[in-house]
Amino acid sequence: MLVAAKALELYNIKGAIDSVAPFGLGHINDSFVVMAEGQKYLLQRLNTAVFPKPEVVENNLRRILSLAPELFAHHVLGKNGKYHQFDGESFWRLQEFVADSYAPVKLGLNELEEIAKGYGRFTGSFSAENLSDYEEAIPKFLDLTHRLNQFEEALSKDKAGRKTNVLPEIESVLSFQWVADRFNNLVEAGLPHRVCHNDTKAANCLLAQPSGQFLKVVDLDTVGPGYAMFDMGDMLRSMLFNIPENDSNLCGLAFDNKRFETILNSYLKECSHALTPVEIETLPLGGLCMTYITAVRFLTDYLNGDVYYKVTFEGENLVRARNQLKILELMSEAIS
Repeated sequence: MLVAAKALELYNIKGAIDSVAPFGLGHINDSFVVMAEGQKYLLQRLNTAVFPKPEVVENNLRRILSLAPELFAHHVLGKNGKYHQFDGESFWRLQEFVADSYAPVKLGLNELEEIAKGYGRFTGSFSAENLSDYEEAIPKFLDLTHRLNQFEEALSKDKAGRKTNVLPEIESVLSFQWVADRFNNLVEAGLPHRVCHNDTKAANCLLAQPSGQFLKVVDLDTVGPGYAMFDMGDMLRSMLFNIPENDSNLCGLAFDNKRFETILNSYLKECSHALTPVEIETLPLGGLCMTYITAVRFLTDYLNGDVYYKVTFEGENLVRARNQLKILELMSEAIS
């Protein structure tokens, strides 16, 4: 907490700091809620083990904030004129806490509609952007072939001695390699590359209290080059079944076509004008791609000894992988 308080000195905050407290349960960055003279802020420490090039995150952030500031929370510039400040050990970012907002957990059709509209506005807002102005914040972050190669390496090394515990899960991952083949064929055929959020979970979209209307898109570290189907896909992956990633109770889980149509159609209402016919047609495939990538990443991390994702109990990454593989199975039966 003292480190976070010290980092605040790098910003021009008016008045004394009243309190600093941990906030949220994110997998990657450390977050703190700050109170100063009645103003509420969100302070985040960038995990440079995950984001090795803070200057890329800074550049991508500055670009989108300058072009569509209404979509995002107000970010506070530091004393050196940058959003990210270095305290000698860590990079920090400060933004105003969005008043009268919430990140939905239980997702009804209204929440699905508003979240999908929000991400659709994001896609539409940056459809004319030149990708040469952006870089990947995490190289090969959503490169399915790369993730499968990492998985194969984890299998061969079996660093944590867990391979024999997950033979059914390994077989399941291998059985879905056709998803990667289908996506790679689309890329080779010219699937458009565009500016994407690249982490379109419900938690990264704020809705207004009490109306439930879309308010802001948050957690912008992963913004950069990507594919529209992946932004759609992460919405489908994380919101269609409305269960936490670490939920092991998968009994009764079923594909809900009404939820699927609500997410897809609400997104397209805001950005269909900006997408090509091929992009629109293949958006549902993004659900398979993103669920597959996520399952592979969770299982890879489990095999490697839980070195990437934060875990709160023994075997959590394995639970997460099984969760995603079940969703992938149900999704593939419905939309492949």
